[in-house]
Amino acid sequence: MNKTFKHSGTLGDIIYALPIMKHLDGGEFYLHMNQIDWIGQHYYGSKPTAFHQGRMTQQDLEFMRSFFEAQTYITKFAPLDPSKDAITHNLDRFRPAFVGHPGNYVDIYASTFGITDTNIQTQLRNTPWLSVPATDTQSRSIVINRTARWTPRSLSPKWKKWREMGWEEHSVFVGLPEEHEAFARATGWNIPFRPTDTLLELAQVIANSSQFIGNQSVALSVAIGLGAKWACEARDDMPLERNECYFKEHPNGEYF
Repeated sequence: MNKTFKHSGTLGDIIYALPIMKHLDGGEFYLHMNQIDWIGQHYYGSKPTAFHQGRMTQQDLEFMRSFFEAQTYITKFAPLDPSKDAITHNLDRFRPAFVGHPGNYVDIYASTFGITDTNIQTQLRNTPWLSVPATDTQSRSIVINRTARWTPRSLSPKWKKWREMGWEEHSVFVGLPEEHEAFARATGWNIPFRPTDTLLELAQVIANSSQFIGNQSVALSVAIGLGAKWACEARDDMPLERNECYFKEHPNGEYF
């Protein structure tokens, strides 16, 4: 029987679910649209954060489409029709386990789907699970994304150190224009903004980088999934090991 997977989002949640889909030999992927507000109330007892309210929409679907169709283990990417589409693997099952869970999403998905072997869990966590078509190399090899939601209360000295090392002149910023402006104000870095119209385009920019720097975001999840070298500016409202993007002993990652 053909495997069919469904997820309601958000986008980072979905990216971290894909190692499980790949491990299970892939299949069709269905996006259960416009469910985020209900999910927040049903699973967590409150509205979702303002960054997520009203998602996942047709606009989100189109932003995602070319990226998901580029994954070799995804044979179909489409919106879910609950009245017609039979689902064999409901990736939203991770949600009850997520509440209070210490650690990253990939481990949560693994345990949810009965993958308890620690060697397999490590492999899922640390082995790249995303790929994108190659593009021409870019002039700036360090890619930065710094979202408003998880910006720490104090600025890490790493930004000053990297600037003194000359990284500024090799860097480009991806994300939202307002995030780029906030990053410049906070760090003093003067780097160009690189618009990306689709998730595939964002992933290709990251895939061409020699270093990704960012905080918790879909861009970070893509960097980890691609196997890029990454540095995560960790949120400071909880211990690092409780962070959903904490990948202990990851060969290409660091936290600051």
